Amino acid sequence: MANEKSKAEQYRDERKARIAEAAKKNAKNMEKKNTAKKAASKIISIVLAAAIALGAVALVFNYYGTFERTISIGGVGEDQKVSMAEYEYYYMQTYSQFLNLISQYSSMGMDYGFDTSLRPSEQTTTTKDADGNEISWEEYLRDATIDNIKTQKAYYNEAIKAGYTELTEAEEAAIDEQIDQIREAAKSTTTSDGSEKPKYSLNAYLRMNYGGFMNARFLKKIMKMETITSKYYQAKISEFEKGYDQADIDKTYNENKDTYDVVDFRYYEFAKATLTANDGESDAALEKRQAESDAAVKKSADDFLAAVTDEASFIAKAQELNKDTADYDADASTKAVGQLKADISSNLSEDMANWLYDDATTAGSKKMFTMSDDSTYYVILVTKAPHQVDTVSVRHILFATTDSETGEALSEDEIAQKKKDAEAALAEWEKGDKTADSFGALATELTEDTGSQSTGGLYENVLPGSMVAEFDAWIFDDARVEGDTAIVETDYGYHVMYFESKDGTYYDVTIRAEKASADFETEAAELLASDTYEVGFGPRRLEYAENKMVDKIMMLLSQTSTSTSY
Repeated sequence: MANEKSKAEQYRDERKARIAEAAKKNAKNMEKKNTAKKAASKIISIVLAAAIALGAVALVFNYYGTFERTISIGGVGEDQKVSMAEYEYYYMQTYSQFLNLISQYSSMGMDYGFDTSLRPSEQTTTTKDADGNEISWEEYLRDATIDNIKTQKAYYNEAIKAGYTELTEAEEAAIDEQIDQIREAAKSTTTSDGSEKPKYSLNAYLRMNYGGFMNARFLKKIMKMETITSKYYQAKISEFEKGYDQADIDKTYNENKDTYDVVDFRYYEFAKATLTANDGESDAALEKRQAESDAAVKKSADDFLAAVTDEASFIAKAQELNKDTADYDADASTKAVGQLKADISSNLSEDMANWLYDDATTAGSKKMFTMSDDSTYYVILVTKAPHQVDTVSVRHILFATTDSETGEALSEDEIAQKKKDAEAALAEWEKGDKTADSFGALATELTEDTGSQSTGGLYENVLPGSMVAEFDAWIFDDARVEGDTAIVETDYGYHVMYFESKDGTYYDVTIRAEKASADFETEAAELLASDTYEVGFGPRRLEYAENKMVDKIMMLLSQTSTSTSY
């Protein structure tokens, strides 16, 4: 047994392989999503913390860029001027997003054709623009930066004209929290790899990572502008969503049910162990032993399938196989609810997805599937055939009871303190005006869930089964109404909950959102193509600002371990 992989190791390896396979299937879509010049994606980006993404190195600037924050190097339309500092900021944002994209490709073993050890002007390869024309990487990054600036400036102007001039308490808090995070990064004395680095003041750190002319006040101004732009975008989307005729929504759904329906099922995984040779063992002996091990796994899967007659027998069989595993929960471990066909196809297998959504497959149907690499068997029992579900939106503030680095549980005293912190947070909110906005502001300040911190703890249009069991049970309680609060304990910690809304069926909210996004993009394309928002930049000033940012980026990359050819 010493030469065999543990069950946990097998699972991690197989899951990693499935994720890699799914990622390769979605590579073309990923490029489209990451590189297409779509107004919506730019508008909702708010701010990219390039300082954290690129890392920090020792560099001190002896100037503060007051002049460069006011001097214009171009403009959008008649009155939307672009300073050199703004251009540097958006160039850094564009470059950082670009690095993230090519890093994703590299992780899948795919060549994006860009060498990060070279300046854009030094690249020997080329790419294509949105119209299919061959351009240099230098032109690509410049065009993307200008396009981003144009979108932000145009829609900020539209937002102001529409009356969007003020931020909510939660939005102000979100901006302050992001700046505080950068301030903490500036004060940190170690990098992600554990090496030492100097401490910086906030403004020195901003100049180092966002451009030599950046400071906290100017960054906050940009972030407020982007937040107002995002508010306007969300309002426009909401306006579109509410305007569609229900008959049209239902028609789209009925023509594409497999896209919007979800399915519930039980599953049990049987993974083959990859054996290695014992001392002195011949290849033939190892091959025979491997075959015997594989056959035993297949027999276990066959026996499980034969024993299953209904959901109760499925759970009983799973419990029997794990009788020696402490705290094994067959109900939680084998249940999959609210699964979309596309997710099943990507994460498990296309054959499984097609079978689950076949008209002949009904509740009680069972089948065994072999994964494409022949390493794993899944026994599947359908508990509810494809159907519709209602979605909800919820906010939460997480007080984590596990160590973020190791995943290990905190001490009993620390966990007790987390519970007190959660109770104190709820009590603090209840002393105020008890609104969603005030809860969001508190979530931005206190939550330890990085996935929802910037949105005030908000998760929208949540499907049943998407969240951990206790969280899921609370938000989908039939009695739940807007404004309900509670403290829910899960394996992740204590969640201070705020129920935002019941959003309607998944197909309804999703189709409306898809239609609204498409209509917004059409409107945005027309607006940005109009004479109202023509762009113009001084070539020499543009080149100057660009070269300074590329110098900085190359320096940052050379001081980290990210300089790699993709």
